[in-house]
Formats: sequence, structure tokens, C-alpha cells
Amino acid sequence: MDGHVGERWSSAGRLVPLAASCLLVVVPFLSVQFAPITDLPQHLAQIRLFHEAITDPDGPYRIQWLTPYLLGYLPLALAWWLTPGTAAGRTAMLILALLWVLTIHWLAFRRGRAAAAAMLAGALFYNHATYWGFYSFAVGWPAFVLWFVLTTRPEDERFRVREVALYLGAAWLLYLGHALWLAAGLAWFVVRSALARTPLRIVARRVVSFAPVLVLVAVWYPRMSAGGFASPTLWVTLPSGRLSVSWIVDTTLGGLQGPLEYGMVGVLAGWIALGLYHHREQLAASLDRDLCLAAVFFAALALLLPDKHQNTIGFATRWEPIAAIMLVLGVPAPAWDRTFRTALATAAVAVFTVLTALAWVRFERDEMAGLDESLQSLPGNARVLGLDYVKTSAIIKGRPFLQGFAYAQVVRGSELNFSFAEFAPMAVVYKTRSPRPWTRGLEWFPERATRSDLSYFDYALVNAETRQHAALAASPELAPLTGHGRWRLYRIRTIPR
Repeated sequence: MDGHVGERWSSAGRLVPLAASCLLVVVPFLSVQFAPITDLPQHLAQIRLFHEAITDPDGPYRIQWLTPYLLGYLPLALAWWLTPGTAAGRTAMLILALLWVLTIHWLAFRRGRAAAAAMLAGALFYNHATYWGFYSFAVGWPAFVLWFVLTTRPEDERFRVREVALYLGAAWLLYLGHALWLAAGLAWFVVRSALARTPLRIVARRVVSFAPVLVLVAVWYPRMSAGGFASPTLWVTLPSGRLSVSWIVDTTLGGLQGPLEYGMVGVLAGWIALGLYHHREQLAASLDRDLCLAAVFFAALALLLPDKHQNTIGFATRWEPIAAIMLVLGVPAPAWDRTFRTALATAAVAVFTVLTALAWVRFERDEMAGLDESLQSLPGNARVLGLDYVKTSAIIKGRPFLQGFAYAQVVRGSELNFSFAEFAPMAVVYKTRSPRPWTRGLEWFPERATRSDLSYFDYALVNAETRQHAALAASPELAPLTGHGRWRLYRIRTIPR
């Protein structure tokens, strides 16, 4: 324990920091219409396809009720019900942000850690996995916290039926959250049991409790691989190159260009260093050993796993923010007055989230200009080709425009050149995977588009610079329907195949 267990669930000790965290974490999402979350429009489109599959059983889509990615679509479905259309994306991310903050503060309360530490840890929601839109993975984090709390309880030699239900339920949530969370949860279970020297009979009893989930995995995984979800394992950065400051910053946060994230990681590092220094005389008693063990566990995953495996990008780096959260909570907080400590954490998180919101506003104003007008000009149920020639942003890291064209399916029910319904583990998939006659991978490589590719679509939704738009508008195959902003809509004239 870190000496702050006296911070009970009261207005001064817990509720005020929790309320402040909730208010601050949603500021960026209240500032824009299109959150810069890469895969978000494709995930939203899954909700629309879900409704299509329900209302038209004879249509091209089917629902996979036992996919290990289903849990993440509950917040998305709720957001769609509350605010249909593009606004659902912002609402869904807002719900997810609040879920993370509530989970982190609950974990801090359970483990007797400082509320100010939970505030700082909550800011780590804005990490690269969030910006890429790994929605199902993000929803799996609260499920793992339940698993963590369950697996770190004192061993009880007595057998209780309730324990079977708890382990089975927690493992089921991990599975429905994300297959990677189930794998990580099982690995954590083994590591924690081994280091805690849990008696084998207790370990065996718990394994039997969640064995039905393992059986389900054994049935599901071959089906997923057969559906084409396998891919070569890829190393972009070897473990020896993952100890640089830039790599740590980009994997702990990694969403915004510029110095802001370096400053926030510096605040976290200073917090950790001061906490260790202030409690150096009784460090062993001040550390939460299970939280620190979890931090080491997830840091090891981030350092040692490949960058891509089984068609999953960020296979290693998505664990680094989790390691940082566990570490911030696991080490003792600096030995300052509680009010001062909370005020300092509030100020740091406020600066970070407000500057993040300002960056998002600039991104939407300058780099998403024209998207809303293009969507409004698009007829319903058309065939739409999405092309992102800009690719990278001066404000947001990664490929924030990659799936932007999928908003056409969200708001207009368009048929796209690429849909997440092609991915085997998604909640809604095509009943049959018929070959696509156009060039594959155009969402990644628009420069590969050919004249014959255009013939399979009615419209093109294009993200490009002004000079390239001028060249496209002069093309005999394209008729511009909008003329402002980076995102513009073109009607594709009839092209013989």
C-alpha cells in the first residue's frame, strides 16, 4: 500500500477527483464533430450493417454472435441509439473514455492508491491504440481489471460455487472484449500464480472454472484463420530498438504530433520518480506489488512481441499504455498534502486534455474540411470508392484519414471498396467472400487506382490537396460535386469495363 488508504470514497478523497477526471477526459470529444480516430467510421458502419442483417435476413450480411470482438459493439450500439449518424462516433468514444476513467479510479480505490495517481493514469486513454480506433481492444481493458482484481485476491482453500461463476464470467468478458485480452489474461494468470506460489489444486480449480471459454476458443480460432485473418508476422522495431525516449513516448501516448506528449510523459516520469524518492525508506511497504508486477508483465509484452501478427497491427505496442497505467498506480504517490497532490494532477490533466482538444479542432477545421459537405451531397445506397491521397497529418500521428470514407456507409448506407465486414472476426461479416474485381488495398494505396477500378463505383470520396483535386476535376472520368476543402465528392461517369 502507498500510505493513502485513508482516502475513502468521499467527496474530498475520491468523488471530486473522479468527477474532475470525467469532465476533463471528454473535453476533446465535445470539441469536434469527427474525432480523429482512424477505424471509428468502420466500427460505426458495423452497427448499421447489424441493423441491415436483422431487418433483411436474406441480405449479404450475417451476424457472428460468438465473435471475440462483440463486447465493444455494445457502447457503439448505445451511441447509435442515442445519436444516430456521424455524431454516434463522438458519443461512442466519449462513453469509452468515461468507462476507462471509472475503471482506473475503481482500481485505485480497490488497491488503496492515491486518487491523484488515478487522475494522471486516466489521461493515458489518449494513446495510439485509441487514435487508431482499436475499439474492441479498448473495451477489453475494464474486463481485464475485473480479472486482475479476481486473480490477486487472497487464496481460499475452501471451494465455493461462487468462485466458479466469477472466474467463468470474468474469462467470458475477456473473450468477448478481445481475443488478445483473453490471451493476456491467461498469461497473467499463469505468471501471477507461479510467482505467488499458488497451490496447484487451487490453480486447477480455477482453470476448470473458466475451461468452457477455452473450449470456445478452440472452436472459434480455426474458423477465424480459415476466414482469411492470418497474415505474416512482422517486426518493424526490434526489441533492442524499443528503449529510446521517442519509442516510449510514441507507445505510451503516440497520438499527437509535437511536444505535448513528451511533456505529459515527463510529468508521469517525474511523478513516479518523486514517489519512489519520497518513500525510499519504506519502499517495499509502499509499493503495490501486484500492480507493479502487472506493469512489468505488460511492458515485457510491449518489448518482446512482434509489431504485427494475425493481421493485427500494434500487436506489441498496444500494451505499453496499460503498463504505464499499472506503474503509475503501483508506485507510491509523492508524499505531498493530498489537496496539493490532487490540484497538481488536475492541472496536468487539464493542460493535456485542453491542448489535445485544440489540436483536434485544428485537425477538423484544416484537414477534415469538406467531409461533411461531401456526405450531405452523396445519394443513399450508392457504390463509393474512398481514396486518401494525403495519408499523413501534420497534427495527428498515424493514418487518421485511412477509413474516413467509411462515413459514407454510416450515414448513407453506401457500398464501399473496403469494409470491416471482410474481416473474419467482426460482428457483422459477408455471408460469402466473393472476389473483388477492383484493385485491393486502395484504402492504403490510392495511387494504385486504375481507370477500370472506377467503373465499379458510382462516386469517389477523395481526400487530397488542392493541386491534386484540380487534376482529378479535369479528368474525363470524374465530375466534381463539391469544390471546397480537402475532402471532395466526385460522380464517376460511365466507364466501359
